Amino acid sequence: MTTPLRAFGPLDHTRNGWRRAALAIGRPGADLAVQGPDAMPVTMSNHSHAENWFEQLMRPLWGLAAAADAVPDDLWDAVTAALARAVDPGDDWYAGDFHDGDQRCVEAAALGWALATAPEKLWEPLEPKAKDHVIAWLTQAYTTGVVDNNWHYFPVLVGHGLDAVGADRDPAVARAHLDRIGEFHLGNGVFKDGPQGRVDYYNPFAIHTYALLHYRLGGDDRFVEPAAEFARAFRSWFAADGAAVPYGRSMGYRFAQGSLWGALAAADVEAVPWGEAAGFSRRLLEWWWDKPILTPDHRLTVGYGYPNDLLAEQYLTAGSPWWAAKVFTGLLALEDHPFWTAEAEVPGPVTEPSPAAGAVHVRDAGGHVTRLNGQAWREKMRGGKDTYARLAYSSLAGFSHAVDGPGLEAAAPDGALVLSEDGVHWRGREGAESCAVDWSGRLTVTWRPFADVTVASELEASQDGWHTRTHTVTTGRRLHTGEGGWCVPRDGHEAAVANDRASVVSGGIRSEAVDDAGNRAASLVWPMPGTHMYWPATVLPVLTGVLEPGRHVLRARFFAGSEEQTA
Repeated sequence: MTTPLRAFGPLDHTRNGWRRAALAIGRPGADLAVQGPDAMPVTMSNHSHAENWFEQLMRPLWGLAAAADAVPDDLWDAVTAALARAVDPGDDWYAGDFHDGDQRCVEAAALGWALATAPEKLWEPLEPKAKDHVIAWLTQAYTTGVVDNNWHYFPVLVGHGLDAVGADRDPAVARAHLDRIGEFHLGNGVFKDGPQGRVDYYNPFAIHTYALLHYRLGGDDRFVEPAAEFARAFRSWFAADGAAVPYGRSMGYRFAQGSLWGALAAADVEAVPWGEAAGFSRRLLEWWWDKPILTPDHRLTVGYGYPNDLLAEQYLTAGSPWWAAKVFTGLLALEDHPFWTAEAEVPGPVTEPSPAAGAVHVRDAGGHVTRLNGQAWREKMRGGKDTYARLAYSSLAGFSHAVDGPGLEAAAPDGALVLSEDGVHWRGREGAESCAVDWSGRLTVTWRPFADVTVASELEASQDGWHTRTHTVTTGRRLHTGEGGWCVPRDGHEAAVANDRASVVSGGIRSEAVDDAGNRAASLVWPMPGTHMYWPATVLPVLTGVLEPGRHVLRARFFAGSEEQTA
């Protein structure tokens, strides 16, 4: 594996530097895709090989279209030639027809946006017959039923592509989709991702990014103010070092996390001071630039902090990670825009409650973010209880996924309380019977891991890097308990364990777990390799104990910070 830094050199945070970065990230994926479906790697996915290949062809366009003039003509020639074959029903490379909820709708949106953004590169070189095929294929996409969530924006973006090439469409179709999006608004700029959806990164890197691009392309400002309102609170999701706190599904899209900041610039909407928007955007890409996320031939991998299919949902395939290229939408703002010229501002400590999101974000004095979390799991998604239902998440220490197997090593309960009848097989939080967020920054979530067990977890973080979890457990059965602090890298770690306190330092990170109630013992666990978002192998401080039937109160404090921080 290699890093973008090693493959492409240091980032240059001018607009020209970001155009070069967009090409550096996008070209390896496009170069593979233009060789056709037979060149596409076989990776785990619940979609057909044709859909997976078309995804690989289309997703780099999120960055390449934004950096259109910096993309060499030979690459545009290859992409347009592959596109002509992909939309030709008589060609072996045909991407396929549509059915309701079809994955092709996602990539049709990328194509529509690219046609509207860079028609001189993607449309004008096509032969007349190929143009007819593009229009016919996109017209299918425009009128096909979509999944009832952020996907309602896909026909809207397809519509902009049809407009850009002079094709007819019924505007009422797009209006109906936008009306449905409006029904997902919970207030304060927060949207749920569909009727059963959660509040996660699909707000910034989908719903609000699309709203701003829609506004840029068509002038409809219906959802501009909600995007701006969300952006003001979204600042608290980012650490001072650039890291976004990982949470929710589709973390394999990596630096798409920052696409909202660029979309604000593309739409010229100053939701926050431009120096802040620029700072969050630049630091995020810088944070990712030295992570081992590329293959030796420089293609993005499936995974998060390193290549790891285990941590990906069932719909991710080899082409999926190029959704990350949406971070480059800010390139649509010209070189003299303050998004490019402003000095980047570094954020300070903040506590940001979000009742609509069922969360509290705290950026501490060390610049790291802790997310206290009360949302429920997504049972439809592979790994959904870990990505959505842990009690706390960290920008500095990431989080783990449980795997099948015995012991806390498999449960890997960082940021979580897990319970067991036999001390071997463990169960953590999945649902939430209730969740309350106090504007002071305290979060309480009530959950029921067994029919006769109720847990009320009260969570509170402070700006010194600590957070407190107090659990009131009412149980009708004898239970083993395990509760994790934060993982650190296994290699080179140093640890100290007392009766009620475990501390471990590695990679410049200190993690501590302290039992305040006097009813649990502290120890270390070595989670199964490959379970963590950031590091292949980790060490985790845990607190363990046994509860007899009755009512019990468990209280503990957990710290994560730089090694030199006072804990």
